[in-house]
Amino acid sequence: MLGRPRIGVAQTPKELERVFCFRYRIYVEEMRRKQRYADHAHRRIEDPLDADGINFAAFCADEVVGVCRVNLARDSDLGYYSAFYLMDSVGSDHPGATSITTRLMIGPEYRTKGLAVRLALASYKYVVPRGIRWNFIDCNDHLVRFFMGLGYVAHVPKSEHEEYGLVTRMRLEIHGLQHLERLRSPFAAALLSMRSAEPLEIEAAVA
Repeated sequence: MLGRPRIGVAQTPKELERVFCFRYRIYVEEMRRKQRYADHAHRRIEDPLDADGINFAAFCADEVVGVCRVNLARDSDLGYYSAFYLMDSVGSDHPGATSITTRLMIGPEYRTKGLAVRLALASYKYVVPRGIRWNFIDCNDHLVRFFMGLGYVAHVPKSEHEEYGLVTRMRLEIHGLQHLERLRSPFAAALLSMRSAEPLEIEAAVA
């Protein structure tokens, strides 16, 4: 029986290296995707957004079985993504209150175990107390329904991603509680819980 993974922020060099190697296993070895930053000699993927990004990882013992990354626009050079997502469509909220989520992937043995939702929740709980009001992502067609269920909406037409082909570009209004509740998004309960918690309790929950 599969154990329940522990989710946390990958911080040590050893933990981050496991994240980078996990990406390679999923994107290159399993999915056969061409990756601009793939290091085939060392079987790892590390890219410029990792310099300022927060890498969430799901650990089962010492093994990484799922990952995702969040970058706050005010703290990161988003490069390609700022224009690709049309992040200035939220007006003065960008860049001070915007973020992006990338590199969300789950190991094959956990893809029906709700781990993607748990990682998404971890990233959501991270940005809420930091004044972020919008999050942007992109995905291929088979994941659109998943992200819509969380509360994301497609705000611009589909476009060709430089690595992933035709993708749907989506954004989430972080504090759009009515929309989240109407969808029964897991983010709704998380937002209500965090609004009622003391600031120190919130920080402890997302650390």
